[in-house]
Amino acid sequence: MRSTKVEQELQRSLSQLFLKRGKVWEDCLLADLPKKWEKHDQNEFWTCVAEVFKVKRIAKQHVICPDGVRTPTVVLVLGKETWVTHIDNKIRYSFDVTKCMFSSGNITEKIRMSKLKCKDEIVVDMFAGIGYFTIPLLVHGKAKFVHACEWNPNAVQALRCNLHDNKVADRCQIYEGDNREVCPKGVADRVLLGLIPTAKDSYHAACQAVNSETGGILHIHCNVTSSGITCNDISEADFSLYNYYNVSNISCNKQLRSEWLVWAKKTADDISAILEEQQCRTSNKWTIQLLHIERVKSYAPHIDHLVLDLQLNPFCSSE
Repeated sequence: MRSTKVEQELQRSLSQLFLKRGKVWEDCLLADLPKKWEKHDQNEFWTCVAEVFKVKRIAKQHVICPDGVRTPTVVLVLGKETWVTHIDNKIRYSFDVTKCMFSSGNITEKIRMSKLKCKDEIVVDMFAGIGYFTIPLLVHGKAKFVHACEWNPNAVQALRCNLHDNKVADRCQIYEGDNREVCPKGVADRVLLGLIPTAKDSYHAACQAVNSETGGILHIHCNVTSSGITCNDISEADFSLYNYYNVSNISCNKQLRSEWLVWAKKTADDISAILEEQQCRTSNKWTIQLLHIERVKSYAPHIDHLVLDLQLNPFCSSE
């Protein structure tokens, strides 16, 4: 049964997908779409769509499950094999598309991690997933060693596979389970907290993971809502508020927004409070410096996925 409305919707959806992939939809491609369909003939429909995109498998993706491990809601509508391989920045990521999430929108942060100078560094990745940041740090950043925490068993399976495929398995140890319980302590020059909308529940474990003698950097991810209004500089009043954390020297890959600074200050305050608790059990005091804010990607309306780089520096108490 012919349906002009359905044809128009299909054309609109496919043209949007082409645009997302950096390609241009051409009207001549309409000839490759079915002119009629019935509900019981879905396989033929998806086969036609697959021919347009020159693929063998098609899956439908829905909202990610709020189950704590970010399980995708994906249904394979054409094909049988659910394991796929995605290549970013010369790194191979293999995973089961129905069991593990993959965000291509994080590519800028993956590249940033790969450019860090961490040849002699020990890194703790609190939310390793299938290796989004762990593997770039090992392959391109030449990290000395990565301790990778992950509590999704499906992601752990993919992570093991990807470490071997990218030939870096000998420089990584996987800790399967809740990072608040399994994360190593006092070893890290750098800690990644790559969970959105927030990784706040793991701040304590992250602070404990930092090397107590030399300090380290926390890379803290979060979704932050803002008005969209940028601020070219910090006012005198704001400067006095942020001066303790040396915000005057903070860098950003975009124009700073006031809400970003408020979140950065609040996050630094939270970390400072945790370090003060730890001070009761050690002889160290700590200073914190806000180094950098990176906007990874944006959601509408005015919700930004940010990552904040915090430098934690210990010094011995004179008391």
